[in-house]
Amino acid sequence: MAYDADITVRTDSGVKRETQEIFDALGLDIGAAVNIFLRQVIIHHGLPFRVNLEPNAETQRAIEDALNGNDFHGPFYSVEELMKDLDD
Repeated sequence: MAYDADITVRTDSGVKRETQEIFDALGLDIGAAVNIFLRQVIIHHGLPFRVNLEPNAETQRAIEDALNGNDFHGPFYSVEELMKDLDD
């Protein structure tokens, strides 16, 4: 396949150095690695990995408590039910 388009990316020199060391160990240059990434984007119709913000420890505990039924309230089918639960 002929390459006929250029992409210019600016990054931190430390990031470039560290990734280049990894790519060297894999027998790749940055251009080949970028092309692999772009092809994976096409295959996945999006990023080929999860991109999300992890909840902090307090939020994670609340999620786990809710999933385990600990200190769980609701569901509420009316405002009155919610208010009664809040008063208890």
